[in-house]
Amino acid sequence: MARTSPKLCILAAFALGSLFAQDDASHFTTLDGNRIHYLSFGKGDEAVVFIHGWTCDATFWKAQAPVYAKRRSLLIDLPGHGLSDKPEIAYTMELFARAVNAALADAKVRKATLVGHSMGAAVEVQVLRMYPAKIAGLMFVDGYLPQPPANDAERDRGKAQIDGLIKALGAPDYRTFATRMIDSMFIKSTDPALKEQVRAKMLAAPQYVMTSAMTGMFAMAPLAESYPQVPAACIRVKQASSPAYREFLARHFQLVDFREFDDAGHFLMMEQPERFNALLAEFLDRK
Repeated sequence: MARTSPKLCILAAFALGSLFAQDDASHFTTLDGNRIHYLSFGKGDEAVVFIHGWTCDATFWKAQAPVYAKRRSLLIDLPGHGLSDKPEIAYTMELFARAVNAALADAKVRKATLVGHSMGAAVEVQVLRMYPAKIAGLMFVDGYLPQPPANDAERDRGKAQIDGLIKALGAPDYRTFATRMIDSMFIKSTDPALKEQVRAKMLAAPQYVMTSAMTGMFAMAPLAESYPQVPAACIRVKQASSPAYREFLARHFQLVDFREFDDAGHFLMMEQPERFNALLAEFLDRK
């Protein structure tokens, strides 16, 4: 089967953007006096809810328009991101989960299947912890989920790495470090136009949001509890750690699918949208 070129995928995503850009799709609700922006498509009290990653926003799901053109869907700008307000506050996973719940309530969504990319996977789990009755399923998209350390040495190594990361993001020349970190998320074949688009969006985030959201993600309690009744799927970049990660997910959720891409970087839903959308639709239909 011939592979669709990255450039054609990007052009297709922008062509589908007419749906994404509909004025009536854009909504605001409030949380703690601050505005939370989200996009709403379709009707009904059950929805697919897309949650972006660190320093990203709802536009990172543009290429998923074929999915939310046919299904009740919400695309959320987490606090501090996109068109949502950006107060100088602590950006914790609990705050993000409360923002997702605020959007669900405003959109009158009773039951949600969450699709979270990167940090959005951690947000998914926090939403599940806080609002379990509202969750119908989870899809983790190359996501971060905190795992309990195997021993004290592993915990100390992890803490040292995280402390260094947070310090670099809080430094005066943070943009240089953030640029290197963002660029490491792509592969050689990633289209340069897509790289520039992603890089520009992520670097536009205020420094205090970058630092606080990263701190909040790593401060989240490791996943130790289990949710055997919650269907879950995972799509991620192929890594050496994949077998262990798959086993970890299977211990904590009803893991119904686990797929790996070896031809895309971290933003695989943008680089390989047709393949990703087919797998997402398959999960939604199966669930």
